[in-house]
Amino acid sequence: MSRRFAYLWSARRIALVAAGLLGLLGFLLEYGFHLGPHGERLVRRLGEAAVGLFLLELLASLVMVRPWRRFLAQRGAALGLAGLLVGELAAVHWGAGSWLAPFLRFFSIRSVTQAYLVVAQFYIVGNMLVHLPRLHGGLARRSVRPGVAFLLAFALLIAIGTGLLLLPRAVPVGSPLRALDALFTATSAVCVTGLIVRDTATQFTTEGQFIILLLIQLGGLGIMSLTATLSLFMGRGIGIRERSLLKEVLQIPVLGEVGRMLRFIVLFTFAAEALGAALLYAGFGAAIAEPRVRLYYAIFHAVSAFCNAGFSTFSDSLVGFAGDGAVSLTVAALLIVGGLGFTVVANLLAFLRGRALAGGRRSPVRLSVQTRLVLGLTAGTLVMSTLLLALLEWRHGFAGRAWAERLDLAFFQAATTRTAGFNTMDLTQLSSPALFMMVVLMFVGAGPGSTAGGVKLTTVGVMWANLRAIGRGLPEVRLFDRELPALAVRRAMLVLSGELVVVGVAIFLLLITEGAGLLETVFEAFSAMGTVGLSLGLTPELTPAGRVIVTVLMFAGRLGPLTLAYGLVGLSRERMVRLPTAEVLIG
Repeated sequence: MSRRFAYLWSARRIALVAAGLLGLLGFLLEYGFHLGPHGERLVRRLGEAAVGLFLLELLASLVMVRPWRRFLAQRGAALGLAGLLVGELAAVHWGAGSWLAPFLRFFSIRSVTQAYLVVAQFYIVGNMLVHLPRLHGGLARRSVRPGVAFLLAFALLIAIGTGLLLLPRAVPVGSPLRALDALFTATSAVCVTGLIVRDTATQFTTEGQFIILLLIQLGGLGIMSLTATLSLFMGRGIGIRERSLLKEVLQIPVLGEVGRMLRFIVLFTFAAEALGAALLYAGFGAAIAEPRVRLYYAIFHAVSAFCNAGFSTFSDSLVGFAGDGAVSLTVAALLIVGGLGFTVVANLLAFLRGRALAGGRRSPVRLSVQTRLVLGLTAGTLVMSTLLLALLEWRHGFAGRAWAERLDLAFFQAATTRTAGFNTMDLTQLSSPALFMMVVLMFVGAGPGSTAGGVKLTTVGVMWANLRAIGRGLPEVRLFDRELPALAVRRAMLVLSGELVVVGVAIFLLLITEGAGLLETVFEAFSAMGTVGLSLGLTPELTPAGRVIVTVLMFAGRLGPLTLAYGLVGLSRERMVRLPTAEVLIG
């Protein structure tokens, strides 16, 4: 590379970073602060400067990058935005912008220029985020364990979310948010829990709710996988070190499948959320007349449901839609599918596709042991818990309702208790046996590698297989005619016992700091550790010490099992020396 091109390459990178920082600063000022006329002009100048630098960087890339096919693959979206700018100027010059007026009014955009600046700034900031996978590679080069990298990514996202929620426009005027409450809310959103100390519907503005929604999406998908996928979609790719790290974090068995699985995770997530939003848009029709507000509520609840977060823009969650199958069944379906795990969904879809191509005959793709275990336990726990809830509450908590609404309540609460956190009734109306059963469901959770929490269904399945092997006197643990490795059994025991110890200590501390009843405290602790988000009313009344304890529980619940499992894998080494055996009486 000649010196002239080296200087141009450096200038191009500086322009890209500067454009991203200016665009980000413009976003923070415009949507985070209450600005006067001077502030609005400053934001507009920042946006124009960001777009100008971006176009200069694009022009430099046009000169440097060869062949053209490579340039189009990498910067096709950028060229599209440049074309949008040219189209905007032409529309303004020829007076043809009026046909866009209904679209602009729907999204509260004042002009075509503002629309372009918003889209361009989003792209510029996203283009800067594409370089984040290089940080993944840096972590891999430093031999940082996947569990630690996962923890660092979530801690960073929580810190950023806390700062964004502290912006003045995130909350109503005259109702400032304390730093501890911002940390609690950001942790609850990133860890897709749903516990709240301030009402999401009334004590956060639209900007604040959008920040929470963004944190839910990033927390559900994982910032590492999302930025890596963004890099793939923009034609930049990810290196071997990044793939190795993501392989361990996402529990993908084959290194070569990382790119394909990343694309599947993001595309399937957005497709499921889009379908759920469309169904909820129709379901909310009777309750919300304004189309724009209804679309916003539908998108918020679709994302929150698929990510198993439990946040709602209704103050009473979904109590107002009790018995409304169009809403409750859509939300239940989203959270069930979101809780299966992406590897399970990918395997199931490949199996069904293979069977369809085979004309109904045997599919060339086999269902894995994990898929069969997760699907079987998901169906079993849903059916069993629905029947138990219906039997326990038919003449108690569900009394006075039609039988169809009682079944709907039982199914929805059975589905959401596993990890989602929505509710269609006041949980304090339920009996103690029903609440105890819900605690067990919260502890178990859903599938591994999903947006759900808990110890995971596979952990329970492996422990059950281990107990069965012990009861039958078998030397090995078997599941679906397959022998499980000893490491998997030890990992399941570690996750199960570790989570019980952590939640037990947290219950003890909460009983000291809060002075609440035992059932309410146990329910709160298991809800936080299982990243569920249900509460019997204790969360808003938590003391500062209690909020710190629950915040730590939510963080540990989202990361604990994964971190412990990966830590165990990283430490497992075959010893060259065997120690003498010893007999210890058990039981």
